[in-house]
Amino acid sequence: MYLKLKMKHFVLLAIIILFPTLFFGQIRISENIQNSQINTSEDNALYFVDFWATWCGPCIHASKYLTSLQRQYPEKFHIMSLSQENPDIVKRFMTKHVLELAVAIDYQGETFSKYNISSLPYGVLLNAKGEKLWEGHPAEFKNYHLDGYLSTNKTTMNIGDMYQLQSYKPIDVVKETGPKTDFDITEITDSYETLEIIEKPDFLQLTGSLKDIIAYINNAYRNQISISDDLNKMYRMRFKYDTKALKNMERIIFKQLKLKQKYSTVNGEVLFLNISDAQFWDINQINWGNDTPHFLIGDSDLKADNVSLNQVTFQLANLLELPIVTSDEEMANTLHDWELHYKYFDLMASNLSDTYGVKIEKKVLDYPNYIISRR
Repeated sequence: MYLKLKMKHFVLLAIIILFPTLFFGQIRISENIQNSQINTSEDNALYFVDFWATWCGPCIHASKYLTSLQRQYPEKFHIMSLSQENPDIVKRFMTKHVLELAVAIDYQGETFSKYNISSLPYGVLLNAKGEKLWEGHPAEFKNYHLDGYLSTNKTTMNIGDMYQLQSYKPIDVVKETGPKTDFDITEITDSYETLEIIEKPDFLQLTGSLKDIIAYINNAYRNQISISDDLNKMYRMRFKYDTKALKNMERIIFKQLKLKQKYSTVNGEVLFLNISDAQFWDINQINWGNDTPHFLIGDSDLKADNVSLNQVTFQLANLLELPIVTSDEEMANTLHDWELHYKYFDLMASNLSDTYGVKIEKKVLDYPNYIISRR
């Protein structure tokens, strides 16, 4: 009898070691904020983790898309919106924004770290065994993807078993305050691969390398900015709206950092946009509201609400890693809505021509180079 019990314990231990997900869940969360108001099945074959944050405008637009997708597939498919923020911040956000998806907190950052989440929004699709089936920008996850995965993944797992609740010690939320002056600047130690642009109700915040910030100000490809490594530090800069600081960003930054900028001309391959016959959309085609940034950028498509062509070309230049030259700078400053493809050149050219009357071609032309140095 003793031998049988010992064997059972050994088998149970072996199962736990070999199949830990049966006991410990696949997705670790610190706090469950809200159950899904759309999903109708306790046992699901597929689980989609929507990594987001309240400050991330494109995340909100992606959440609306995922909500629509969850409504179309209320059974066997479960979406969880997961944030690393303090739960009090998320709860306050939810009092102003209606969210119907399941919402949870990964305050310890375990799930964010497990899937190496470095940009938002981001989504990961798992089956009931915890196998990663798909990952990328949530807006790129389409119905046909979901249909295909549902047809080949029949095993289900209960929601309560899929998510493992971890205890954590909450901290007090420090209310964020805006800049006390029209402009403030802080050197930071964190590293940002791309520029983080956050539009707060009262100010614009730019976080990243000085090179990327200057590229943003000049609507340029980042490699058009020549700056030494010792000057290219990481900063957080905040500009109050409707101030001279915002209108003269370049001047105030160079004055604060005691730098100067001069221009040179470089000859090389560029994307040339001929907008002489352009028929741009107005600003009523897309309306994401006042609380969201203007861009939603997926793996192959770009959408924008109420932005200029110059702002679009800044994004495209850094996505495509080529300088962009336009035929008319004045027209490039008016505001419009946008929806275009950028991954494949021929498709992008067709999209721009058919939708906006913009002709794009690769040429060898002169384009500006911005040289940054100490005064």
